[in-house]
Amino acid sequence: MNLILINSSPKDALKIFQPFLPIFVPIGVGCLLAVAEKQGIKPRYIDEQLEDNVLDLIAEHVKEMEKPYIFGFSTFTIAFKNAISLSKELKRRYPDSVILFGSIHPTAMPEEVLSYEHVDIVFRGEGEKSLIELYKCIKEGKDFTHLENISYRKGGKIIHNNRSYSFDDLDSYPPFPYHLFDKKGYDLGFVIGSRGCPYGCIFCSNRVTTGRKYRFRSAESIVNELDILYHKYDRRAILFLDDNLLVNEKRIYTLMDEIKRKGLDKKMSFNFQARGDNVNYKLLKDLYGAGFRSVFFGIETASDRIMKIIKKGETVAECVEAVRMAKEIGFHVSATFIYALPGETHQDRMDCVRLSRELKLDMVRYNNSTPYPGTELYEIAKREGRLNIQGLYENFNSVSTFIENPFKRIPFSYVPPDNTEDEIRRDLLFSYFSFYLDASRLKNILARPDQGVGWFNAGEKMLDMIKKLPPLAILAFFLFIKFCQLFYYSVIKKKTAISFRYFLATFEGLWKDHSPKYDISKE
Repeated sequence: MNLILINSSPKDALKIFQPFLPIFVPIGVGCLLAVAEKQGIKPRYIDEQLEDNVLDLIAEHVKEMEKPYIFGFSTFTIAFKNAISLSKELKRRYPDSVILFGSIHPTAMPEEVLSYEHVDIVFRGEGEKSLIELYKCIKEGKDFTHLENISYRKGGKIIHNNRSYSFDDLDSYPPFPYHLFDKKGYDLGFVIGSRGCPYGCIFCSNRVTTGRKYRFRSAESIVNELDILYHKYDRRAILFLDDNLLVNEKRIYTLMDEIKRKGLDKKMSFNFQARGDNVNYKLLKDLYGAGFRSVFFGIETASDRIMKIIKKGETVAECVEAVRMAKEIGFHVSATFIYALPGETHQDRMDCVRLSRELKLDMVRYNNSTPYPGTELYEIAKREGRLNIQGLYENFNSVSTFIENPFKRIPFSYVPPDNTEDEIRRDLLFSYFSFYLDASRLKNILARPDQGVGWFNAGEKMLDMIKKLPPLAILAFFLFIKFCQLFYYSVIKKKTAISFRYFLATFEGLWKDHSPKYDISKE
């Protein structure tokens, strides 16, 4: 064994909210570990979310390894700086080692990654097949430059081998190796039922690795994993990590039948993500009857004009109807809206707040648009001359406004024309405060962390909650500062279009009583 897989991650990715988010399993690394184990390879893995002394831990591992050491980095854009820093130091300490980079960012930016001379090879796309083939070539001392889906340097030039979009059947892969992540503080309450998404949203980076190809696992294999999660790991609430669970309705009914056949609809609850135009009343009703209790919609905007710009492929009316049906049936409904999209105005953002309140959503996340490499939004921002990359993408965080320290702001990576960063930041904060300064919502978030998609967890047991009281006090202080800053610049200095009456609505419920209802026909 001479392979270590590393999940790159900044420890403070979620800033002031970091203590209240569950530790998510590094899915990409887990999938690679499962395939490697099936081939008789047992690589070590290191997760920077958890480990403090990574270099010391690697030094211990390599004592039991054969040369050449292979270090594989799974790297998202937000973690690129961490990956480059650690990999450079590993190359310095172990100069004969082979440094591999894979996942979304390297797939989108292979030349950028290989511009760092200590990086040897980049995987483009899914890595299961390529990693095993490459590992065998390196271990046996064979040439690997014929392999598909890799980029590397040769003779001072960067070579990109053929990118294949011929994917394996997901059922040919082994089950996810939950056993490798048990008892390490991870939230194991998830299952992966499919990969990919056939839609063309300009802001989504997930298609970088899969294109627009959509594949799903058999109902039997998914439910077998659910059965393991229930009986072996005592999991009751499960999040489906599919980008869009409901792309194929026939597949979903087969899945529901299998869940019922195993009796898991009575023992577990399931959370999932869907598009508004993929649901209907009967489907949602049947999902609820099969144990699905929480749904997340990426609504993104309250403007059909913006919907067309971002190529969402659905209308606001379809999203509104989907939420209303889900709420009527009894689902816990979460949603996201994205601010700072091309063509957006202050009024568009205020319409998002109005819509989220009118629909009585249970949880909402208001994101700032982030032009991740490999997306059409990245190309738009670059073409407009508005792509703002700080360092090694340290500011590429879609939730930066709410999670940042109020005394240390994170610059936006993109601000659309005719907008200012300060105005968008104030609109984001106003949206969050106007929605969440509600006693019933706050109580539900604190009391039921199993609902929604794991956005906040102050502890499920009394002892856990007590331990989190100090960081909770710090969080409350920072949020109070943010609120005071918002009030000062919006109401006193009048540097944004939010009126005093709108601001009062946050506290007195005036919005519900006096603001006009959202009219989907106005677009």
